[in-house]
Amino acid sequence: MKGKKSGIFLLAALLIVLYGCSGAKNNFGPLGSAHIHADFKAYVLGSPIDFSIQKYQLKDKLIHVENGDGDVMHIHATGIDLGYFFKTLGMEIDNNCITLDSGNKYCNAENAKFRAFVKSENADWEQIYYPTDYIMQDLDKILVTYGVEDEEGIRKQMESVTDKARAT
Repeated sequence: MKGKKSGIFLLAALLIVLYGCSGAKNNFGPLGSAHIHADFKAYVLGSPIDFSIQKYQLKDKLIHVENGDGDVMHIHATGIDLGYFFKTLGMEIDNNCITLDSGNKYCNAENAKFRAFVKSENADWEQIYYPTDYIMQDLDKILVTYGVEDEEGIRKQMESVTDKARAT
């Protein structure tokens, strides 16, 4: 009887761990519950990340980039957030840092800052203060950037975000 109780306890503990690791995904709607496109660009130290390369293409059914295009997110479920998108690419973002798939981590420092911005349809650019939790909307334009750029540099990065989502 003691072995049976231990087995049940271990199974329950395993289920709790598995649920905890995938808990965020449980808040997403099912595949097909949305059909959203958003333009985006990410920069680290002034250089854009090239999401058009194969290693970033079609990494997840719920949200991905596809067809060799790294400028448009294709979102196929409700409730998908920006943090999850970066996780599907082997990266991570939080309110202060971006960690690339290489393992290099870039966090707020004295002069370099991690920031995220969104331009929703018919609106102006605004800073996203909790980028991990930001849920993309159809036709959003999103900029994620880490570096020393001043207002003019950020404006140029914003201008580099395409408008391709309208055509998809």
